[in-house]
Amino acid sequence: MSGLLLLCSVLSLWASVIINYLTSKSFSIEGAVCGAPGQFCADQPSGLEAFAGDSVTFPCSFVFPRNVTGITNVTIIFQAGEGNYCGARIYNSGYGNTTQGYQGRVSLVGDPWTRNGTITLTNVRARDIKSYCCRVQLLITNKGTEQWQNGRGTWLTVRGENDITMHQPPFIPALVGDTVTIPCHFSISAKKKIQNMSLSSVQWRFSTQYPGCDTDIYNSAMGAVGSERMSLAGEDGAAIQIKHVGLSDSGWYCCGAQVTGDGQVYRTERMRGTKLIITGKTNKTKIEQPKEVTFPDSPTISCNYTLPENEDPLWVGIYWMFGDPREGFAYHPDPELIHPRYRGKTRLVGQSDLYLEEVNGMDNSSFYCRVAMRLCNSTLLNTVETLLGEGTGTLLRLNADQSDQTKIIAASVGSVIVLILLILIILFLIKRKGTRKQLQQSEQKDPVHGGNGKTVTTEYDDLELVGREQKTDINYYESVGETPRASSDPSNSGGHLLYSTLDHSRSSSNHKCSPVSGQEVFYADVKRY
Repeated sequence: MSGLLLLCSVLSLWASVIINYLTSKSFSIEGAVCGAPGQFCADQPSGLEAFAGDSVTFPCSFVFPRNVTGITNVTIIFQAGEGNYCGARIYNSGYGNTTQGYQGRVSLVGDPWTRNGTITLTNVRARDIKSYCCRVQLLITNKGTEQWQNGRGTWLTVRGENDITMHQPPFIPALVGDTVTIPCHFSISAKKKIQNMSLSSVQWRFSTQYPGCDTDIYNSAMGAVGSERMSLAGEDGAAIQIKHVGLSDSGWYCCGAQVTGDGQVYRTERMRGTKLIITGKTNKTKIEQPKEVTFPDSPTISCNYTLPENEDPLWVGIYWMFGDPREGFAYHPDPELIHPRYRGKTRLVGQSDLYLEEVNGMDNSSFYCRVAMRLCNSTLLNTVETLLGEGTGTLLRLNADQSDQTKIIAASVGSVIVLILLILIILFLIKRKGTRKQLQQSEQKDPVHGGNGKTVTTEYDDLELVGREQKTDINYYESVGETPRASSDPSNSGGHLLYSTLDHSRSSSNHKCSPVSGQEVFYADVKRY
């Protein structure tokens, strides 16, 4: 057994040397110490950034075959080295010790028994800029030790308090044909107080094999370099969006920025970028979701999936897409990547079901459950592969009570208003018709005199008739004069008597003379002003 341990140690040393050489030549290798393809592997992000004096956490997840039993101890070991070399051991959880320069600053925060070997490094210093590799060591009854590590590790970049740092996700999986957005944010040290900071320019670089990007693909001054499918996106305009991605878009994407504030200019670039993984739909994962759901009877859309047999994933991610073709994320663990139409309106319930907070405008929309996972590569030693599966989609329908409620209320109110207006119009027409009929009847009976002998004035419906009658009445008034004439009345002897020989033939046809016996009656047309 001691011979086996010695052999494994020798292999470990040679593997580290070989890995260092290969990675320096930009080969995509994540080396192993011991183990076999598809059985042992450890997963780490390619790079992290932190400000001097801050704390930084190095994630490390690992898996091993299910048939490995009799494990009595799980030890997490971290090594640190310059460049791409994992270097010397700085921490061993089995002994609880650290090497000089790291004493009191390294602690295990993950649980090795749940396959989590994450550590935290406090009070980061400039000399901590190195590659940190996670190694897992199993002590097995009657079998000795089994150990393996991530050969590339995590590169730590340390920024000064007068610098800015860029934040990107470690990787993004996508299917061929998707539109992908890679987020990028900048931040300043908590020790630095800068007012009125603004992003003045953005640059993106790309590499097909190595996490450190070397090819310009976008800058604010020139726009996209060589591809019209790329543009800036995101709330602060620093993210890059790539439309209709293909397999050739797989690789590393690094964000750089120029920021102004307090009259100063700050420039920085991400040393290790985001790995964009473009793949086809896998058939290793079975995803089941209903063909159709009706809201609000079912406010959730279920998604059930099964993992590949006899394999444990290093990581599992759940996403929900919408639209045909796919328009974007209805749900994503990073809220920034959720489409604005669904942001703040969706969340996961249970393990993978989609809960819809609000469904206005979502009728006849299709939602697709996606399951991404990282597994030990089945053919390459201690490397990680990413699989992405998608369900057949669920059509969301809104029932009448929910989708048409507002329309029904609006239509009802509108109908009542229209009915009231019709009733008012009909009543007005009826009243107007009755008024005209009464006027006509009154004119036929006695349009001028009332029963008490007083003059009655009528309304004229026809303006032309009014003008004509006014002219006739003026001629009629001119026939009336004050002329001396003898009278049979002795009291009027020698005086003037108002009289007229009335010419009724020139009077308005509306005036009728009905004198009372024994009286002399004078009639006159009165002109209204």
